[in-house]
Amino acid sequence: MPQTILSVRAVTKSFGNLLALDAISIDVEERKVSILVGPNGSGKTTLINVISGLYEPDTGKVIYQGKDVSGLPPYKLYSMGVARTFQIPALFWRLTVLENLLVAEKGNPGESFLKAFDIVGLKSWQNFFRPWRDTSSGWMLIRGLKSVKAKFRVKKPAKMLDPRRIASFAIYFLGASMKPWIDFFTPAWEDREKHATRKAARILRLLGLSRVWNQPAYSLSGGQMKLVEIGRALMTDAKLLLLDEPVSGVNPTLAHEIFARILRLRDELGLTFFIVEHRLDIALKYVDHMFAMSLGRVIASGSPDVVLNDQRVIESYLGG
Repeated sequence: MPQTILSVRAVTKSFGNLLALDAISIDVEERKVSILVGPNGSGKTTLINVISGLYEPDTGKVIYQGKDVSGLPPYKLYSMGVARTFQIPALFWRLTVLENLLVAEKGNPGESFLKAFDIVGLKSWQNFFRPWRDTSSGWMLIRGLKSVKAKFRVKKPAKMLDPRRIASFAIYFLGASMKPWIDFFTPAWEDREKHATRKAARILRLLGLSRVWNQPAYSLSGGQMKLVEIGRALMTDAKLLLLDEPVSGVNPTLAHEIFARILRLRDELGLTFFIVEHRLDIALKYVDHMFAMSLGRVIASGSPDVVLNDQRVIESYLGG
């Protein structure tokens, strides 16, 4: 029996006198591609904003994997495995495709000043002896030791704290004299960076972006930008991806490719997709379940054939 990964229970959201969401209740099944449709102004984007933590619901609950996450900010949902993309891609335009994915990796020790100095291992012992054979490094070490000796010769303690003496010590002993030994140790962030790069390379292959990995984001086509956004979401190890119109403005050929890759991600990685989309001519053949909204309410749900033949759905689109 399919498990429910996301439940929305009687969620209401108003903006002044405008009731955008009117007691919305839906269940999204795990490892399925679910789509949310409806005419403009029906409340689709508002609902996805509430689920992703951009808006806090006025009433009701959002439940993710059995936990009440109503009103949690996006960064907390991100750490729990919920990621989203936007209708207009929000990339780092001057970074490459690979770099855009790498910045989404969470828990990198290099993000913390103290953890950046964590050591997880040692490299070749040959690297340890190399600095002793380096004449310039030897002189740096001697100068550093002389600066320490000079500090302890000072009789007045106040002069020991003289900024120039401290700077001399830092430059010659802690700084330059230790530099040659850096290659001897393996910092924690280095292993994590290698792991993140391998992970990003795999995601780029899954998304068909391997050939553009080194191109800046601003040079991509609209469809490729959408795929990069999906790739960044995958870098977070998300289990639930909320996609806001992933094929909006994309040519039909690439739009079909995007949805085909979404199915591949569902099957290979066991992901769940909840998608807002207008282009039903493209999306319908790829979705497992459909929800239809109108005027802030869910008016139908089920298989695409059932929902599209619902009289209320037909009337909401045609204005009958």
